[in-house]
Amino acid sequence: MARMHTRKRGKSKSRKIYSSEKPNWIQFSNDEVIKMIVDMKKAGSTSSAIGIKLRDQYGIPSTRAVLGKKVNQVLAEAGIKDQVPEDLLNLIRRYQSASRHIELNPKDYSNKRGQMLIMSKILRLVKYYKREGKLAPEWNLAKVL
Repeated sequence: MARMHTRKRGKSKSRKIYSSEKPNWIQFSNDEVIKMIVDMKKAGSTSSAIGIKLRDQYGIPSTRAVLGKKVNQVLAEAGIKDQVPEDLLNLIRRYQSASRHIELNPKDYSNKRGQMLIMSKILRLVKYYKREGKLAPEWNLAKVL
């Protein structure tokens, strides 16, 4: 499949193998894993950082294999759901960073184009999340920027 804003094709990569049963080397119970996830979120970690910490420090390959749920589902059940999805928030931060750069370097036209492409991705994601109900219909991007 081709990239979004270039004519290049994507890179092939390895895929994670999902199994329906819990790996036998995991020593943690389901309640302990849920407690670890909630504690990491309260400490300020993002959901992707939580998954990486669980994989690298605790040997838990995926929460779906252990709990049958994703990290965001566990956090939603605990009542600690993010108001704005993480991927949208990262794009907004990239846009703000590009805006600061353009204020300092007004003749950087390639970065102006990059800023436009980032904004188009943001608008596409906002439309998707509103349609899926993950963002409120009255949520406005101008409040965040």
